[in-house]
Amino acid sequence: MKSKLLGVIIFSTVVWGTAVNAAAQDSTSSPQPANKPSKEVVGPDAESIRPYRPTNRDPFKRTIRPKGPKPKTPSSRVLGFPTLDARRAEFRQKAQQAVASDRAEPDPVSQYLVSEVDITGVFRDDRGFGAFVRAQPTGTMFFVRNGSRLYNGEVLRIMADEGDGSARVQFREVSYVEVNGKQAPQDRVVVKVSGTSSRH
Repeated sequence: MKSKLLGVIIFSTVVWGTAVNAAAQDSTSSPQPANKPSKEVVGPDAESIRPYRPTNRDPFKRTIRPKGPKPKTPSSRVLGFPTLDARRAEFRQKAQQAVASDRAEPDPVSQYLVSEVDITGVFRDDRGFGAFVRAQPTGTMFFVRNGSRLYNGEVLRIMADEGDGSARVQFREVSYVEVNGKQAPQDRVVVKVSGTSSRH
């Protein structure tokens, strides 16, 4: 009896060990995933590649601006006139030349600028209207008519206002402006009234 029981135990142990070994072999022999393709993939296909076309500009390209001098804005400045002493010396020289060549001497009021004379009154004779002017720097009195020349202008028109007795003298005044090294004249009309300041 004992020998039969022992034989059953041994048989069961052998059968169980065989079943365990078979299960282990089945698990190791389960199908493996398919092998990777032999050709290695390194990037997209050639047909899928398109050239780079920027919409505005290439962000990697630096725009180089041409080097050159900056455009200059025109620079201008108002030129002054010689001093009264220089103008008087110039007048004396012209007067001497006129006497030497038997010509009429220049008008003494031509030594003065338009801004340096004041109107003191008007008169009328057979030649028309005239005006009395006083030179501010020296206090010298002169009389002028239409066309009388000053250093930087001339008398255009003399008008008498019979209502209030004031006189109006219209001058053409010339000034000189230097623009980019070149001298350019500029004209303007100045009206002077006796006893008041000049008006443009």
